[in-house]
Amino acid sequence: MLESLHAWLLANGLWYALLAVFAFVLIDACLFPALPDLFAVLAFLVEPGLWWGLAILGTVCVGEILGNTLLYSLVKRKRLPDFIERTMNKWVGFLFVKDEKALLLNRFAPMIPYSGAFIATCGWSFRRSLLFIMAGGLAKYSVLLGIAFALNSTLDSGMAALATITALVIILVASLASAHVLKRRMKAQEGLR
Repeated sequence: MLESLHAWLLANGLWYALLAVFAFVLIDACLFPALPDLFAVLAFLVEPGLWWGLAILGTVCVGEILGNTLLYSLVKRKRLPDFIERTMNKWVGFLFVKDEKALLLNRFAPMIPYSGAFIATCGWSFRRSLLFIMAGGLAKYSVLLGIAFALNSTLDSGMAALATITALVIILVASLASAHVLKRRMKAQEGLR
C-alpha cells in the first residue's frame, strides 16, 4: 500500500506532492490526526535532496501556521461551550509545562490535540505559540527527513523507503507511548493531591 502511495505521489509530480503534504498538515492541525509525518517522508522520497527537503519543511510550516490560525480564529470568534473550555484548562493544568512551551513539546510527545483551540481557550500568546509550533515542527520534520536522507543514501530506493517508513512508525509509536506515560503520571499526581 505504501509503495502504491509513493508511486502515486511520484507519478503526479513534485508540486502535487507538496500540495498533498500541505493538505495533510492542514487537516492534522485543524480537523483530525492525519499522519502528516508519513506523507512528508513519502514526498521526500520522491526526490530526496536538500532543496526538496527545504521545500517540504517550508510547506509544513505554512500548513501548521494556516491550520492553527484557522482553528484559533474560529474558537476565538465563536467560543467553545463552557464545559469544553473547563476541560481544556484542566488538561493544561495537568501538564508539566502550562504555557505556550507545551506546544514545543507537543511535537515529540503529543499531548495537546487541536493546538489552535488550546491557544485561544487558554489565552496563550498567539505569536509565541506559533513560534513554538514552528520550532517544534521544524525540529521534528528535519530529524525525520534527515533519517530518510541517510537511509536513502545508504540503501537502494525500495529498501530505503521501507526502512524509512519503519523508522517513522517506531518514532510515532515511541511518541504516542511517551504521551501515554506522561498522561498517566499526570493523572497519578492529580490523585495524590
